Amino acid sequence: MDLESRSREQVAAAAHLALAQWWARLGEHGAAAVRVLPGLMAEVDQHVAEVRAQLTDRRGGSPHPVMLAAYADGVADVAMRRGWSPQHTPADGWARAPWPSVRLLAVCLLAGAPA
Repeated sequence: MDLESRSREQVAAAAHLALAQWWARLGEHGAAAVRVLPGLMAEVDQHVAEVRAQLTDRRGGSPHPVMLAAYADGVADVAMRRGWSPQHTPADGWARAPWPSVRLLAVCLLAGAPA
């Protein structure tokens, strides 16, 4: 395997790890909340559509995991500089979840649950 192929594999592995960590922080509890909170489901659906539109070409489809991980990290970095933290969304607080939490939940749902 050449260096370029190894590098791509390492980037992909890092992206999958980052997405799994977001799933553990927000995705698992958020996905459960979406199933019981219709308002949250509608809000998350809008975020999913926006993220998908931002990260895919005109042919549609699902964004690549590397793009999703980079996007999630960017959202979190900006939000944390403004005082947000993943702990601002407790398991029972999704009905009032802040924008960064809902956006990151949308990323988690686009990525799917880790294997």
